[in-house]
Amino acid sequence: MLEKILFIALIALMTFAIIPRPHSEETSNYTVSLEISISEIDSLLREANTPEHVIQTMDDELKRHIYDNSLSKDKVEYIEVTQDLETSNLTKSGYTISKSELQISVVAFKVAGKEQVDIYPAYEFLVPVKPIGKDYFAYTTTADYSVVPQMRSNSVWYKLNINDTWVKGNEAVYTDTWFTGYQHSGSSLGTPDAAMYVKGNFYFRVDIDLINPTNNIRIAYVHDISGDNGVSYSVGCGPASLSITPSSSSVGYQNDVFYFDY
Repeated sequence: MLEKILFIALIALMTFAIIPRPHSEETSNYTVSLEISISEIDSLLREANTPEHVIQTMDDELKRHIYDNSLSKDKVEYIEVTQDLETSNLTKSGYTISKSELQISVVAFKVAGKEQVDIYPAYEFLVPVKPIGKDYFAYTTTADYSVVPQMRSNSVWYKLNINDTWVKGNEAVYTDTWFTGYQHSGSSLGTPDAAMYVKGNFYFRVDIDLINPTNNIRIAYVHDISGDNGVSYSVGCGPASLSITPSSSSVGYQNDVFYFDY
């Protein structure tokens, strides 16, 4: 009888041990709402005046992310977002990651009845990559906005082959919090055993602090496979700046500026 009890206890312990556990307080409160269908979320996005071509370009993971954080909580209105293809305030060394390899995007919504905006920065590698736990993702609005405490979440996804289904990993750790945005760095952005496709969906809400704010967001991604612990990064909250020291041909970056049209 004692042997049977010990066997059952061992099985229970092993089951608990293999359940993936997210990071602690530093992580987001992201949840995936599977009780609502994608077609229902599409209808809610249309009610928020999201253009059809934008809805069709969103993947299911992003749609559920928007539902969990905006559509299920407030009445929101889609904001047109335009990428600045000319401006780049990047202090750099290393190499620029091609947009054919890494796609950075932003979706945004104005919150009805409040002077607030919900912002969804995202990145997706279009080719297999193998982060070594030193990647870096940061996003910041201008000083005309301020983040709403606790109104944030994120999730990192991965798949081995391009036609595979995305699998949710742990949430990305918030390694720094600014008055206007956030940054994430380290192993929570991925440490796969082999090259694979990875992406991240992020969300945060901001207060609009001025009547006529400077409506933009700056985003930077660093892909570091150098293995050099001396490589460091920093993102400023003023005009977007990303410094990479020392120079390394194994450190790639992409920096983007997006404008909100409202």
